[in-house]
Amino acid sequence: MKYLISRTDAIGQNILTMPMAQAIKEMDPNATVAMITSPTSVILYKNHPYIDKVYVLDKKKSYPFKVKRALEVFNDFKPDIYLYAGGSQTPNFVAWLKKVPFRGGHLAKWQANFTLNRGVRQIRSEVEGHETFYNIELLRDLDNFITIEDKEYIPEFNFNVNENDFNSFKELIKGEGLDPEKEMVFVHPGVSNNNLPWPAKNIATFIKRINGIYPNRFNFIISHIPSDLRYVNPVRDELRDYSDQNIYYFNGKKRGIVNFLNILKHATLFIGPNSGATHMAAALGVSLIGIYSPIKSHSSLRWKPKGETEIKTVTPNVVCGESDKCAGIDCPYYDCMAKIEEDRVIEIAKSILNI
Repeated sequence: MKYLISRTDAIGQNILTMPMAQAIKEMDPNATVAMITSPTSVILYKNHPYIDKVYVLDKKKSYPFKVKRALEVFNDFKPDIYLYAGGSQTPNFVAWLKKVPFRGGHLAKWQANFTLNRGVRQIRSEVEGHETFYNIELLRDLDNFITIEDKEYIPEFNFNVNENDFNSFKELIKGEGLDPEKEMVFVHPGVSNNNLPWPAKNIATFIKRINGIYPNRFNFIISHIPSDLRYVNPVRDELRDYSDQNIYYFNGKKRGIVNFLNILKHATLFIGPNSGATHMAAALGVSLIGIYSPIKSHSSLRWKPKGETEIKTVTPNVVCGESDKCAGIDCPYYDCMAKIEEDRVIEIAKSILNI
């Protein structure tokens, strides 16, 4: 049987969708699994252990373009089973148009009720489980689902580290006055969508105090992409007069995701919010601390990174009544992310770094 999964949104969502392919292969050892994904995420599927073919569909393109591209995908792969996990709904329409016998997936919007004949209704904003749980649940109408329904899956991708990228990075930071032989702690301040960041002052204090606890051990790599600068620049301002020359601001987009992964793989610790970078770190086996907001749909219950290494998450100790978006100054706990004190994160970091 040929299975086609569609997930054309962000990197983190794609990583947490990968276990669907593994589950399918376990239910149907003769399965051929293909993926429709976004231009940003496609590199993560290279040589994937459970995905045989990958197609790209850019959800930002015009509707006619997306229909044309989706038709090309369906004509080429000819799936027996189509599964929608998220992103553009154009492939749903084309699956219906091509009369794919089994059209399953998440009934995320009203249109899916007309295009998917085996869709699964989920209210993911209620956060009754992890995102991987929701994705695996989309398979429940397939044969042999009972064999995998209670299994917990960890995302995998087959990433081969290119040491040339890392060696070039070491030369780069050496030129900026850093000791390239020190261990790396990645700190990722940027957030996406309505997620809440850990304030710059907290991040700067954390860096200074870890430097004091472990003198001359670490370089701190402040990772970001250009759209994160509104979170990165305040960190830079907080550290402007800091004398230690062991901080480097790393634009992960400049040389592409592969280069970023080759460097991130060597990190001793990663600290960041619910973001693509955080989920990539977990999938690479980097120990991490996730900084999560208390808003229901952003919670670590649903979005905690999954990996084979040590993963901890912290959330403000407040009772948040919001389900999707921060209420701002109207909330009695406003600026709750600042309540994630450095002491709390430092103690977790020490438990990891002292191993």
